[in-house]
Amino acid sequence: MNRLAFSTLPCEGRTLDEMLELAVRWGFGGMELREGAPWGISTDMTAEARRSAFRSFERAGVRATDIASGVCLTGLAGDEAQLENLRRSVRLAHDLQAGGVRVFLGYFTERRDQVMPAIPYEALVAHIAAACDDAAPLGVPIWIETHNEFATGRTLRKLLDDVGRDNCAVIYDIIHPLEEGEQPEETVALLGAQCAHVHMKDGVPFEDPMRSSWKYTQIGEGRVPIVSIVETLERSGYGGCYSLEWETKWRTELQAPGMEPETVFPGYAAKMRDILDRLGK
Repeated sequence: MNRLAFSTLPCEGRTLDEMLELAVRWGFGGMELREGAPWGISTDMTAEARRSAFRSFERAGVRATDIASGVCLTGLAGDEAQLENLRRSVRLAHDLQAGGVRVFLGYFTERRDQVMPAIPYEALVAHIAAACDDAAPLGVPIWIETHNEFATGRTLRKLLDDVGRDNCAVIYDIIHPLEEGEQPEETVALLGAQCAHVHMKDGVPFEDPMRSSWKYTQIGEGRVPIVSIVETLERSGYGGCYSLEWETKWRTELQAPGMEPETVFPGYAAKMRDILDRLGK
């Protein structure tokens, strides 16, 4: 199985067939589908459009790894609308036979000194459990990304245990635990078999220690130990995809000449094939 994938986030404005053609050309076996009309896949699609999209995936020999929804849960009253969006994304994932639906938890902040409302933990757990129960009849897992207040294996291990649902798993975004000082070996050990998907990226810390994220770079040019993370995951029995999440939409440092998907994605695929080949995978 080809375990290389990419997020369609930087492919805004392209049609699904155009993105599938690029996936085949660049040697990817999967696409992580950003949900929304600008990315060709949305919860507003008709039943026929969904059937047509699924046939396109079949013809291309590319699978939909997951629906990358923008749903973000905090345990507060605003979760009601978010949960309805999640239910719609779950139905879309079912129709496209995608592996899961990505969700975020907590608050997106740029600085560590930002003051945000407290997260009512028990309510958040209840909301996630309810979402998993809603998704279970359709056979769709809920994948929580390592992000925000739940960026580490330490915080997610307790949450996963408290939610207690077999269809609740994690997308391990490899840069975010490092931003919080947690080493990959610890993250992977804590997530265990509930690590369902991996977001690949690289970067370096900003000089300002109050910045809550790192400055992104091309794969192999930052301080994220890409090779050792892959080795650790493979030793742990991980069998999912390694998906390049190239955030040109959000990251100004990636909005520069030479950072376009046409340049970056083929290089990423070649590097990852080399790493996996050396590991005998």
